[in-house]
Amino acid sequence: MAQDQNVTLSPERQALRARNQVRLVRPEEEGSGIRRLPEGVYGFSSAASSDEIPLFAKPVYGAFEVHKLAGGEVAWIGYVSESDYQRLEKGGEPFDMDLYPEPYGEAARLVSVPASRVDRRKPQAREKGMPMRVEVAPRIETMDLAAQA
Repeated sequence: MAQDQNVTLSPERQALRARNQVRLVRPEEEGSGIRRLPEGVYGFSSAASSDEIPLFAKPVYGAFEVHKLAGGEVAWIGYVSESDYQRLEKGGEPFDMDLYPEPYGEAARLVSVPASRVDRRKPQAREKGMPMRVEVAPRIETMDLAAQA
């Protein structure tokens, strides 16, 4: 299934944008790197693994939705398998996961992955759902609890 308006306008995505309190990048902001954009915006990028992450208003095939949250943190929006979702939510240990820009195979769970949980991003694959490999860090709270034990 190609990424199109149906996927990007799904009620699930709209609810996530509302929770994150983000608006679509304006025409004059398009193409700017995420660091130059104001807080509270989102857009689509085919360079989601880069440091600059230029955002555009219209999604193209394989582009990731990226949010710049209040406070300036970046979050990548995508789909993961149920098992990766459970590991992400538990947050107890580091792991690698494939984040897909649209549902693909078993990767049907929409997630928001904040930069604080990302140790490293690898360039996006250009086949089989076009995933970006993400090295996920434990939740800070989980690491704090483990250090206190």
